[in-house]
Amino acid sequence: MMRPGMLLALLLSPLAMAGPVNCPEQPIRLAYYEYGLLYDSGRGIDKDVAEELMRRSGCRFSTSVLPRARIWADLASGELDMSMSGIQTAERDRFAWFAPYLAMKNYALLNKSAAAKISKADDFLANPDLQFGVVRAFRHGKQQDEWLAQLRQQQRIQESPDAETLYQKLKQGRVSAIFSQPPVFAKYLQKLGMQSSILIEDWTPGERGVPHGLILAKQRFSQEDAQRWQVLVRQLRDDGTLRTIFLRHLGPAEAQTLLDF
Repeated sequence: MMRPGMLLALLLSPLAMAGPVNCPEQPIRLAYYEYGLLYDSGRGIDKDVAEELMRRSGCRFSTSVLPRARIWADLASGELDMSMSGIQTAERDRFAWFAPYLAMKNYALLNKSAAAKISKADDFLANPDLQFGVVRAFRHGKQQDEWLAQLRQQQRIQESPDAETLYQKLKQGRVSAIFSQPPVFAKYLQKLGMQSSILIEDWTPGERGVPHGLILAKQRFSQEDAQRWQVLVRQLRDDGTLRTIFLRHLGPAEAQTLLDF
């Protein structure tokens, strides 16, 4: 049973007191980026989450689709107000607030020709003939980013502007492996007919999925504004809306992993 003092502290917390969001006079400029089942040709998990936030907030929005690197630059400069499924870092904390609504873990996807010689990340690192592919400006998780930094020092990283280009390189053998998440490889392995030629492995079994969230530019939103949006996002999880959205695009097991944040 909750003690009265604990209940009072909860009721008086800034998030509990935040209330409905404050809608700015000008439409909120929100950008999506094309990425697997998160956003794919006008539909996806991010689109569904954003539309639910639009409905519940009552605010006016102006939306666009931009490359991921451009989105981060525009959020930092104030040219953009909001985006979806971003990873919080110390660098990004300088210009943005975050409200997580899903967690995604990156798995290693290997061409089966390379997989015959590779059973773990250290095996890949030890083979100088193998190239690894990444999407430019993407963050993967602490262990995976530290491992990738070693490959960068050896000039064994190939960057791509988007996920589809990355998967094309994997299919063509221009890279031997990539990191990717279930909502992304669920789309591209089927789209490119790669299901039988790719092996999926967990190279960081002790690492949980990385939280991804709504991104709010500090040039547009105050800390109090951000807290109000965080409350709204949290309500989507608490009332089951996020689960419903995830199940719209993924199977039950995959949808459950997204809620682990």
